[in-house]
Amino acid sequence: MKLNTFLTINAFMIVPFGLGMLTLPSLIFPLVGVHLDADGLVMASTVESMLLSFGLICFLRRNESLTSIGMLAILTGNLVFHSLDSFLTGKGAITEVMNQMGFIF
Repeated sequence: MKLNTFLTINAFMIVPFGLGMLTLPSLIFPLVGVHLDADGLVMASTVESMLLSFGLICFLRRNESLTSIGMLAILTGNLVFHSLDSFLTGKGAITEVMNQMGFIF
């Protein structure tokens, strides 16, 4: 897979998710069995605004040279984000904090 294809797919998966979670967290989180109070909704929106920004960075820099320092930072950020996110959502689903749909995240 080409690098720009990876970054484009990454952006097209993250941006809609970020928009949905930013604008409708009280509707999205219950789908995975998580019910947030007002404080949780604020934190979820804040985190999802960061996720939306991350997706936009991937899309806007998708044609960057593989050897540039900027691309190294973007790819390192992708690796760290996806690794931590997989661990945390997996843990949430396994410990039943989230329902089994939590694995989708």
